[in-house]
Amino acid sequence: MASYMILTPPGARADDDRARFVADGFSWGAFLFPALWLFAQRMWLTGILVAVLQILLISLSAIGGGLLTALLLHLALALVVSLEGPVFIVRRLIARDWTLRSIVPARDLETAEEIYFANVAPADRKAMERPAVDWPRQAQANTGPGLGLFESYGER
Repeated sequence: MASYMILTPPGARADDDRARFVADGFSWGAFLFPALWLFAQRMWLTGILVAVLQILLISLSAIGGGLLTALLLHLALALVVSLEGPVFIVRRLIARDWTLRSIVPARDLETAEEIYFANVAPADRKAMERPAVDWPRQAQANTGPGLGLFESYGER
């Protein structure tokens, strides 16, 4: 089961249709093509950095005995991007004044949307007024011992 981080644009209400759901989990696209995935997510500077690192690792593999080292470093780079990529996206959005509204565990995006929007009151629906109940007022002073673990004045 994945977790979905829900963010809304700056100044938007919690029930805004532009809310963005970011799945916090492993991404196969980011694992197989780290730099291209970052470019697709509009993370230009990080994508350029990862592309340069990938090119350096390819050149390292051409050196005698560097193939295994380059392969392991490329695997580590791909794992970092595929596991932490969604967090990079959320941090970028928060830096642009988006609001992190909630984190919802769900099987898929559709279920996450249902759970989130079911718990958020729509803006056009007014808050339900609670009926006024006239409960009898209890006496302020305790006249005798009561049931319970603690006394009413805080001693044990």
